[in-house]
This record gives sequence, C-alpha cells and structure tokens, in this order.
Amino acid sequence: MNKNVVITGAGQDRVGIVADLSEFLYKCGCNLLDSSMTLLRGEFALIVMAALPEGLSIDDLRSRLAEFGEKWHLMLNVRECNVDMFKEEEEHHSYIIAVYCADRSGIVAGITRQLAAMGLNITDVATKFSGTAEKSIFVMMLEVSSQEPRDAHLLQEQLAAECGIPEVDISVQELETVEL
Repeated sequence: MNKNVVITGAGQDRVGIVADLSEFLYKCGCNLLDSSMTLLRGEFALIVMAALPEGLSIDDLRSRLAEFGEKWHLMLNVRECNVDMFKEEEEHHSYIIAVYCADRSGIVAGITRQLAAMGLNITDVATKFSGTAEKSIFVMMLEVSSQEPRDAHLLQEQLAAECGIPEVDISVQELETVEL
C-alpha cells in the first residue's frame, strides 16, 4: 500500500515554484492528492498531500526535497500522513462565510472562536488586508461545515451579533454539493 505524505513549506516567492515543485513530485513518482499553495505578501506558502510510489521511502523524498528546497530557497518539511483517501465521509453541510470590516487586531480570533462555539468546523480560511493607511479593509473568507443543516440567514445574524466586531459585514451562503 502506498504511503501518503504531507509536505509543508515557505519561502520567498519566485516565478516557477509551483511548476517546478509539481514536476519534481511527478518525476519522483508521487501522485499529488490535495494541495494549497498561496502568495502571502511576497512569501510563498504551500501544503501538499501526495502519495509515494512503491520503492520511494519518506527519508529518500526528504533528501531529494532538501536539494529542491535549497535551489528555491524554501524551508520544506515532510511527514507521513495516515489517512484513508477513499473512506466515506460523514454527511455534512457546508457554508461559505465572507467577512468585511475595518482592520484591527483580533478579527480572526473573534470570528473563529464564535464559529467554534456554534459547533461549526472551519475547513478553509483565507484572509487579505487591503486599502491604505487611512482606510484599511480586512477581508476573510471561510468555508465551514456542520453535521446538521443550518439556516444561512440565521447563522449570519447570530455571527454578526455575537462576534464582538463593530461595523462588520458578514454574509453566509450554503455551499451546494454537485455530484459528478
């Protein structure tokens, strides 16, 4: 049975990192499963789950990735991930939450703490700061899931009322599941 690994890393952004990393993993015989790669104000960050081919050990991949990391000036980490990729997931209901407000400390902590208190699991989060020194805007996009269905409008009202952030604009939409 193939082993799965999680590769995490960060470093200064350069054109071609994603192309070279995906080609590198392909040439090692790895199958890319899930990934998230993003640019954070000039810093490139990645988390990749990949299946190792028979005959490639985790230590061998670490060694090869160390050379790759030196070339691209990336700090990379590899760890084994024991996850059954084909295990049936429990049914859940997903929602997309968008948060817009003036930038200040504690926004992420306030919103995510409230979501946890409401029994919602955060499955993805992205934040962006934009604007100028005089007028800054903080934007946060979250994907959350719940075992039970929730009314998106009520969820939106409750979150806005209880998050403790003044002048916040929050929208919640149920994410439709499409079967292929």
